[in-house]
Amino acid sequence: MLKLTVIVLAAVLANTASAAGWRHLRIDASSAASYSESIATFQQKLTPSRRIAFARSLHDIWARGSQLAEERQSEFTGADYFRVLHGLRYEEVVTLADPSGKKEGRYRAEYYASRAYGGAAPGTPAWTGMSNEIRSTDNVPYRGWSTLRGPTGGL
Repeated sequence: MLKLTVIVLAAVLANTASAAGWRHLRIDASSAASYSESIATFQQKLTPSRRIAFARSLHDIWARGSQLAEERQSEFTGADYFRVLHGLRYEEVVTLADPSGKKEGRYRAEYYASRAYGGAAPGTPAWTGMSNEIRSTDNVPYRGWSTLRGPTGGL
């Protein structure tokens, strides 16, 4: 019994060590249950802004697959979606959703903008209800941005 416990513990530790960084995580879409589990792991390991970019990229992939299927007068099924995503890492997902890489930056900027300006109600995604466009004139804050103006109050 002790040997079995040691073997199981060693396997768990080895698996945890190999999946320690989010950059090495891959989507396991071999089944709906494994897909849900791997997405939950991504959600735990990613930073909040990457979490939003990842979720929106997954949504974009589904929408694009559905659009292409409609153009071909066919159906984009869950199995098709899983087949597309199986084995992909974060970077591959956001690149598949937008090869130019512009959307990931915009999604992440939307997250930071929503945080700086109060954001959505607790429990809802930070990007809910925000426009898809953030213009350079929107004065979007960056990480480390502060509303503190010093002793003069910004005068």
